[in-house]
Parts: sequence; C-alpha cells; structure tokens
Amino acid sequence: MEEKHLTRAILIGADTGEYDAESSMDELSELAKTAGAEELARVLQKREAYEPATVIGEGKLAEVKELCGSLGAELLIFDCELTASQIRNVEDETDVRVIDRTMLILDIFAGRAVSREGKLQVELAQLKYRLPRLMGIGASLSRLGGGIGTRGPGETQLETDRRHIRRRIDKLSAELKELEERRGYARDRRKKDSVQVGAIVGYTNAGKSTLLNLLTGADVLAEDKLFATLDPTTRRLSLPRGCEILLTDTVGFIDRLPMHLVKAFKSTLEEATFADIIVHLVDASEPADERTRKQGVTLRLLEELGVSGKPVIEVYNKMDAAVDADFIPPAAVCISAATGAGIDRLLDVLEQTAESGSRTVKFFFPHKNARAAGELFDRARVVERAYTDEGICLTVCCDEKTIGRYRQFQVDDFGQ
Repeated sequence: MEEKHLTRAILIGADTGEYDAESSMDELSELAKTAGAEELARVLQKREAYEPATVIGEGKLAEVKELCGSLGAELLIFDCELTASQIRNVEDETDVRVIDRTMLILDIFAGRAVSREGKLQVELAQLKYRLPRLMGIGASLSRLGGGIGTRGPGETQLETDRRHIRRRIDKLSAELKELEERRGYARDRRKKDSVQVGAIVGYTNAGKSTLLNLLTGADVLAEDKLFATLDPTTRRLSLPRGCEILLTDTVGFIDRLPMHLVKAFKSTLEEATFADIIVHLVDASEPADERTRKQGVTLRLLEELGVSGKPVIEVYNKMDAAVDADFIPPAAVCISAATGAGIDRLLDVLEQTAESGSRTVKFFFPHKNARAAGELFDRARVVERAYTDEGICLTVCCDEKTIGRYRQFQVDDFGQ
C-alpha cells in the first residue's frame, strides 16, 4: 500500500499574552497532524501586538524563510486569522504557501463531512471565509496547486470572480435553510411524541463518538484525532428501567473557534441547543489545568449557542488513563468508554435526569381504546400493567405533557 504524502509544514505563532500561546501551538500541531501535515518546526515570537503586514516581525520572518529553505517546507500554518495582504506578504517573502488556523480547521471539516448538509455547511463556511481573502489565497493556489487548506470548493471556484462566489453562497444558504426547516419538523414531531433528547457535548477528542457507539451500538467513526466526527448522529437509547431517550453525538468544540464559524455550523451545533439533557464529556487523561481550560471553552460556547437552564451531567471519560484524579469533582460520573467501566452508573443518572420532570400515574383504557393504550405504552415507562374483562390498567412514569394527553383515562396519581 502506497504511503500517503504528508505536507511538510512549519507552525508559526505570535504570543501577545491574550491566551496561552504554548498550549494553542500544541493544539495547532494536533490540527495539522489531523489534516495530514508533518510538523517540521515551530516558530513562536513574543510580541506586544501582531505586526500588521506579516504578524511576526521582520527578523523572525527572515528566520522562517531560512527554515523553509533548509527543511524543505511546503506550507506555513499561522496560529491566528490572517488577512489577504498578510498571506500575500508572507508568501512573497518565503515563496511558501500560507494558511491560518481557521483555514486549517475548515480543511479538516471538508475532509470529515459525510452528509449532504455537512458538506454544504463546509463549502459555505469556506467560501464566506475566503471571499475577502481571495487576493492572498489566489497566490496560494497558483503557488503549489492545492493541498491542505484548499480542500472543499476547489481551485477553479476560488479563482473565479467575486460575483460568481456570492451567487454560490446564496444558493448554498437557500439549500441549508430548506434542510434546517425539515429538521425543525422532525424536532417538532419528537416534542409532540414527548421524546426526550440528550446531547453529548465536549471538547474535540474527548471520546463522544466512542461513548455513543458503546451506549447505542452506533457505528460512528471514532479516532484519536481532532474533529473525527462532524455530522451529528442520533440513536435511540433504552435505559435500565424502561425509559427511552434519543442520544446525539455532536461536533467537538475547540478553543478560539471564531464565532462566525460557530454560526456557519449552527445546524450541526443546534442539536445541543434543542436537547433536553446535556452530557458534558471531559477527558480525564489530561492534567487538571488543561481539563479546566477545555471545560471552560465548552461551557462558554454552549452559552453563546443559547444553551442554558438544561440539566447537565458532567462525565469524566478515559478514567483508565486518568491523571490528577484527586481534582475530579465527587458528583461527576466517572467512566471509560473504551473499557465500559462506570457505564451502569451513567445510564442510571441519565434515567434519573430524564425522569426528574415525571411522576407515576395510573390509567385505565377500555378495550375500545386499546390503540391509545398502545401509544402510551410507547411513550412512557410502564411500572405495572393489569388486564381485566373491561380493559387494561397501566401504571406509568411519564411527563406532564403525556399525562395531559391521556387525562380522560387517568384514574390515580401517585405524586412525585
């Protein structure tokens, strides 16, 4: 089998003190690896502010140029957003193709999108991001004829005039709106049927897909790479005492994900917005300070998406490789999605949370209303059932909406 060529890349950052630059460069390295790049070197310069023309200073840029020649670099990846003129200036100086952090993430998204909607979202986000940067990106495409940062829409589209790209953006936006409306109908149906939805959220590579696969038997790609999953996957999950919920695996979050990128993937991320229960997955194999940082990123992005007031189950995954276990909160659910440890407790907590707004009620359905009894059987957790000559008695645990739907058949209420 022929080995895949890895793009030889140098990572570049400017530390202005706004965030932990070393940690961000580590993450950029993981992103580059996921995209198919080989890291040749890192260049990080401490500065009070970005150099307007080239991000890093003149001397440091000369150092990068020398590294490009000696190491045979094919790509420069900057750990920040670049303007068209910055891309062009650095490329003119080094004669090496340049991309930024957002272009790298979009490139990974382009390679990971499977569904039609996912592919449309990626193309739309890429075109919107690249439109004001066409001057710089045009040089990139002609320099080496593609590669990391150019997957997705393709070279021909990107080199055409702005009017053509704007038309394409309008077309993609209309198609996505239609798909969004269809998904809205499906959500309304779930609400009507009183089906609760849980969303697994967390930092990228926390193990969300592995957990969904373990709990539901889903066949979602689970790799030790950032953004292994882009398209959300929903599966039905039967809980120990008979309650059923839908569980969704969502795209992973990442630090310094630009808000315009979050908005571009709104329909992918909104599964968390409309969920009834949030399962916040944390990677226990990382040091406590890194976990805390990533938890903060996830919670901040959830807040920006408008997710608030929902029950949140904090789950620490990868406990088989845990570090700094003393810093894990006592109330957290500790599991290993890889080995299955702790899963019983997670299922129990999920069921308790799903039933927290429910109460136990007794209904009696005459034989002529057997269909209604069958519907309730599917909508609620049946505690007890009894058949008589006149009909069927069902004692169930269900929410207020379901109780209201079958109020005419209610015969007893056991309270909370």
